[in-house]
This record gives sequence, structure tokens and C-alpha cells, in this order.
Amino acid sequence: MAKDEHGTGPGVAVIADKYLATGFRLAGVASFSVQNSEEASATLQRIVAEDNYHIIIITEKLSTALKREREAILARRKGRPIIAVIPDFEGPTGERLKELHNLISQSVGAELKFES
Repeated sequence: MAKDEHGTGPGVAVIADKYLATGFRLAGVASFSVQNSEEASATLQRIVAEDNYHIIIITEKLSTALKREREAILARRKGRPIIAVIPDFEGPTGERLKELHNLISQSVGAELKFES
């Protein structure tokens, strides 16, 4: 089960591995340390149900594993909480950028092309 390591202020929560969660906790953010995607899913469902957090930060790896849960939460809750995605210590995977690209392309009705 995920270990609760609450910081001082509700409103923002982090679901991450123990190292990232500890760093955020030291910065005063409510943090939930998880070891795998199953724990992350249960933790995400629990803290959304508690309705204490406007922003939930998860790692890019967890974001990929929790894609269905995130979509269901956003469909039910209409924009709240905001689920922000950050890279973990291994760096960005590129999955979140692909997801964002697809969402923007869908919203404008045309496939976007990036030039480098």
C-alpha cells in the first residue's frame, strides 16, 4: 500500500517513487510514495475521492500506466483536479509530448507537424 507522507498544504499532491516523493514532501507538498502502477492507481483513486487536491502531480511513467484512470477522472470531474505530468530521475520518455501533440491536433482538427 502507498505510504502517506503529507506535507503542510493541501491543494497539491504528488504521486511518485520514494525519492521524488520525499523531495516534494521536503518542499511542503503532500506526497504519496508508491512502488508500482497498482499502488499508484489505488492512491490516485483515493486522493481524487477525498477531493482535497486541485493539482495532482505524477511521473511520466505513471502517467502512461494510469492513462485510462486519468481519462475517466477528467471525464467525470470536468477539469478538476488538474493532473500534471513530470519526468522522473531517468528523464522524459516523450510519451507525454506525444499525448499532448495528439490532443492539440484533435482540438484544432488537423495533424500538427513539428520542425526542429
